[in-house]
Order: sequence, then C-alpha cells, then structure tokens
Amino acid sequence: MHIDKPDLVILAIVGAILAGVLLMELLRLVISDVYELLARHAKVKQEIQQIQRTAEKLAVANRDTTRVRDQRIAQRFRDTSALQRLEKECEEFERRRVEVWHDLGPPSATGMALYSADIANSALTNGVVAGMETICPLWRHLHRARVWARTEMDARTALQNEFALADGFTVTNLRQVQGSAPSGGLAARGAPASV
Repeated sequence: MHIDKPDLVILAIVGAILAGVLLMELLRLVISDVYELLARHAKVKQEIQQIQRTAEKLAVANRDTTRVRDQRIAQRFRDTSALQRLEKECEEFERRRVEVWHDLGPPSATGMALYSADIANSALTNGVVAGMETICPLWRHLHRARVWARTEMDARTALQNEFALADGFTVTNLRQVQGSAPSGGLAARGAPASV
C-alpha cells in the first residue's frame, strides 16, 4: 500500500486533531481535579488555621482558669488556716475564761501556808478516757488547786495523793501564795470550789 503525500497530510491533521481532542479531554479532567485539589488544600489550610486559633484561645482560657483556680485554692487555704487559728484561740479563751478551783486540806491557824498549783489531764480535757461514757465538761477549762500545808513538800504530797500521775494528772506551777492567811469556809477536800 502506497500513501501519497496529500493523504499523509490529511492523516497528520486528523492525528493532530485527535491528539488535541484527547489533550483537551485530559486537561478538562486534570484541571478539574487540580482545581478541586487546590480548593481542598485551601479549605484544609483554613481549617488548620481555625483550629490553631481555637487552640490558642483554649490555651489562654486554660491559663486564666488555672490562675483563677490556683488563686481560689490559695485563698481557701489561707481562710482555712485563719479559721483554724481562730477556733484554737476561741477554745483557749473559753478554756481560760473559766477557772475551776479544788481546795485541799482545811486551813489551820497554826503554821499552815497557802499554796496554789495548776492541774491538767489531757485525756479528760479531750474526752478520750477509755471505758468512761461521759466526762465532766469542767475538764475543758483551767483547773487550779489551793492547798493548805505546812511545807511545799506537804503540799506536793497532798496534790499527788488527790491528783495521781498514774491517773494521767499533771500538777505544775506549785507556788506559795504570798501574804495569804488561813481563812474559814473553804470547800470540802477535792471538790470544785467555784466556777
């Protein structure tokens, strides 16, 4: 088969047209995909920027919330500490506001001196004595004793007999009352004289 030159030109033109149509069709498909890809990329980029802005806002809000929470916790701690301190001061004031006196040994006109001492029993004060259903609420207050005795040693012995160390009592600050003279009308031995 022999192809002439005019036929070759026609075939070349038809081939070029077919190639152009094919190229146009490919470009139409590719260009729409490229546009779609570019649009998706722009949308993803915009979403990423929006997420970054939201994350930054959340980070700032979290920092502010954490700061406010820490301030509230610190203030609550200060308030609790102040309240506990005030409660202890009130308890101590209440404890010292009332004095319970115990009188030991009847006064005698011949050679007796007046001694005073402080008495404490932490178990009775805190109400933790085992086996006791109720504890006298007077033990929450300050207890003192007046002792009529010839010497300080006699006064200490009388206090130890009445308020034994084995029972949890502690006797402190034993001292002779200066300028005191025996007087009548003291309460019975070991009984609270006044509140």
